[in-house]
Amino acid sequence: MRIICSRLVSINHPNGFVIGNHAHDSNEFVYCLEGNGSVTIDNKRYRFTTGDYYITAKGMVHSETDKESTRIMYFRFDAPKELVRDGVYTDYDGSVLVLLKRVQREMKLADGCSEEMAGYFIKGILTEVARSEKYSENHLDILSIQRYIDENIEQNVDFKELAAKLNYSIDRFRHIFKEHTGISPHRYLIRGRVEKAKLLLKVNPGSSLTEICYSCGFASSSHFTKVFRANVGMTPSQFAKLQKREQ
Repeated sequence: MRIICSRLVSINHPNGFVIGNHAHDSNEFVYCLEGNGSVTIDNKRYRFTTGDYYITAKGMVHSETDKESTRIMYFRFDAPKELVRDGVYTDYDGSVLVLLKRVQREMKLADGCSEEMAGYFIKGILTEVARSEKYSENHLDILSIQRYIDENIEQNVDFKELAAKLNYSIDRFRHIFKEHTGISPHRYLIRGRVEKAKLLLKVNPGSSLTEICYSCGFASSSHFTKVFRANVGMTPSQFAKLQKREQ
């Protein structure tokens, strides 16, 4: 089955615009160019704002309420059922908007190739939706790992074991973690230990550095000093002295 775009519209909805429960005889894609509101799909309510978009499958009952003047672009389309995923998504990097504008261009051209090209770009949008779902799943996994690390900052964290629990290889785990946090799992752990040490030194700058060292998960005083200086720009003892002067 080919992907066919039957209608594309750009429209402004006034503040407080409401469209009650309704359904279409084809799939619908709606992109919020500006503004915010909410959409209810299959009795589930979702909020959306600028850069979000939602999809409803053929025959799916849905409604929309816009909380402020909202500018949207939408189109109706036919596509294989397995490619259409109801829900609200975020266009994190603007790639979906780029594809949407390509669809709009093809619809305006309306030449002999436009239908095929519009279908090609819509398929790209549906592929981005599938990626977005996977990104969300991975994001939840990484959030759980971050919480685990935060709660066990002083322990020896076995990243291979954590990766295996999520059914990731260690390399894939590291890649996904860095993709979502900007740093490696090991770097996240070290940064957390340094932040905990800084907090303990601020609260009680007279504390034993050795006790703080081990309570934050560092293997030795020398390692603690080296890592702390690399991250803070001074040794733990220098940092403690600075806190004493500021109190």
